[in-house]
Amino acid sequence: MNDERDPRAGGPDEIGRLIAAAGPRPEPAAQIEASVRSAVERAWQESVAQRNARRRVRWLALAASLVAVTGGAMWIALRQQARAIPADATLLAVRGNVTVTVAHDRELIAAGSRLPLGTTVRTAHNGFVLMTVADESMRVGPGSSLRIGAGGHVRLTGGRIYVETSDSRESAPPLIVETPFGRISHLGTQFQVVVDRQGMAVSVRSGHVRVKEVSGQAQRLSAGQGVDVQRGGGIQRLSVSPYGPDWAWANALVPDLPIDGRPLSDFLSWYAREMGVKLVLLGPGTATAVKHTVLSGSVAGMTPDQALDAVMASTRFEYDTKIPGELRIRMRVRAD
Repeated sequence: MNDERDPRAGGPDEIGRLIAAAGPRPEPAAQIEASVRSAVERAWQESVAQRNARRRVRWLALAASLVAVTGGAMWIALRQQARAIPADATLLAVRGNVTVTVAHDRELIAAGSRLPLGTTVRTAHNGFVLMTVADESMRVGPGSSLRIGAGGHVRLTGGRIYVETSDSRESAPPLIVETPFGRISHLGTQFQVVVDRQGMAVSVRSGHVRVKEVSGQAQRLSAGQGVDVQRGGGIQRLSVSPYGPDWAWANALVPDLPIDGRPLSDFLSWYAREMGVKLVLLGPGTATAVKHTVLSGSVAGMTPDQALDAVMASTRFEYDTKIPGELRIRMRVRAD
């Protein structure tokens, strides 16, 4: 058998001869070597980060004992990442045990973040939530479960919510509260909705709402009116008070009112609205004096009653709430 080779292919001896003839290669410069090492390390870190991102959790239950509105603690919720999902709700703060679940890939977020459609909010027996839906203020009470829908719709399947608006929405799409027993449309108002296994109760503190039961019957409620829709189809009109125990839960977590540099009259009007009471100014010159009394400091994180105590202690006025439904203000009598 012939052992002829193509002289162009070479062989082990030929390759060794060529390497030896080339001589030793010069060592790479230290700067080039460091650059290569850095690039390899950076690529490895990016690869690890991508793997970790794919392993992100799908839901998170948060148990916050105190949150952003107090300024002393931090709470956690969930935010949509990457894709832009339409959102009509903003979660502002929570207190107590609250679970927020988002239906899409997401990352941890803080107060003020937008919530995508389909987000569910559930509160435990000590849980409260402060949020906005369709730019309207909403508070969620203990033992509640709701889902954020499109176009300002909220589905409340249990528990209670309190809705407050600053002006009429007659010319704009209203916030809609859907329940198993009917639909509530607000028309510029303060109202609450309570849902349990027995039915639904709607109470109006101010303004108007429109209630449409599942049977198709619709009615308009004004301040001081309410309706009880029972599971079996029974409907009862109610007379409701704008203040008192039925509304007290909504004062546990309220939107902060910046008072620094504002007149006392603004604060008193805010308190009266929050509590559903009438502001009564007693004595000549009191109305003018409260308008010209400028406040300083902050009441962030306080309940309305706590804020009232703190603010009034720093002024020349005194107050009493002995008459149900009234906040009475008078100038403090100076002892000579």
